Amino acid sequence: MNQNIREGDWVRIKQLWPGVWRVVRALSGFREDRWSLDEPVKMSPRTLVFCHRAFNDSWKRSFSFQSCEVSLVEALSLDERYHVDALFAKDEKLRVAFAKYQQTHDSIDLIANVSMGALDEKTKRHFQGLCEEMLSSRIVDGITIDEVLQLLRDRDLDKHIKMIPKERTLQLVCLNHELRGNEFVYRRFRTLSS
Repeated sequence: MNQNIREGDWVRIKQLWPGVWRVVRALSGFREDRWSLDEPVKMSPRTLVFCHRAFNDSWKRSFSFQSCEVSLVEALSLDERYHVDALFAKDEKLRVAFAKYQQTHDSIDLIANVSMGALDEKTKRHFQGLCEEMLSSRIVDGITIDEVLQLLRDRDLDKHIKMIPKERTLQLVCLNHELRGNEFVYRRFRTLSS
């Protein structure tokens, strides 16, 4: 794993996305979400990097924004870094356009899907309302996955998590991988039917 990668580094993302990328954020020291309160709490050994692409493999302008695990990232060679610097130095429009792209594309959200099955007909019919009742007043202030799991346990719904066939899903959204301490904080939700 390449732990020497830092914000501001120019990199390539091996095997996933072609081109030349700039690291804008590195995230580590977070807890992995768990899907049962009975599972042990685990600190993640992973480091996530968030990158803006400036050029494709042909060194043509090709803006994009992605995130991945740091082990998939390798730093550019010294010659490639000089080439990046030269391209930005000679093309002010490119430099301005890339800066603008970075300002307007600065968030990648984390999605957590809590799928449930073996639900009775009444619960299936009222699933959206149950979720709104549990989460609406709390989601604005942010809620962790453990807090969601506790709310589901309080409603005796936790026993349906990951049951097959999957019938309903509570989808939670963590805006820009926001952390409270070392836990992801979810600020939006919706329900899905299978």
